[in-house]
Amino acid sequence: MSYMEMQLKNEMCEAITKGICLNFGNFIDDLDFSSDMDCYQLEEYPIERYHAKMSELLENTEQRQQKLPLLFSIPLEEEMTFLNCTFCYQFIVMEKSMFMLTQHEYEFDKEALELCKNEDIDFIVVYMGMNVCK
Repeated sequence: MSYMEMQLKNEMCEAITKGICLNFGNFIDDLDFSSDMDCYQLEEYPIERYHAKMSELLENTEQRQQKLPLLFSIPLEEEMTFLNCTFCYQFIVMEKSMFMLTQHEYEFDKEALELCKNEDIDFIVVYMGMNVCK
């Protein structure tokens, strides 16, 4: 199981929100398959967009402007792909308590589930896969 741990520090109250993105390696594999690696360093590249989106989501959730669970997608623009179409990479973010109730709907190994149960983890993000956007 490939995953990425994340944390957001609120500078005003010094609170730290921690999370984990499951299937992150699948996201990277899908990017390797579908994107032009020459675009890797651009701000519009999906990895950079993912980090920006997660930061925005967590800040909005912390300020109670956004409710979880939330399904979101990160686009890969047509000019960044070999296949001349726009791909979208789908994610769902949820609080740990929601994930624990729905974990049976996903196929995760024991290690991933143990990481999610860690008391320091506040939220879980699951990479759901990619599709072609219209």
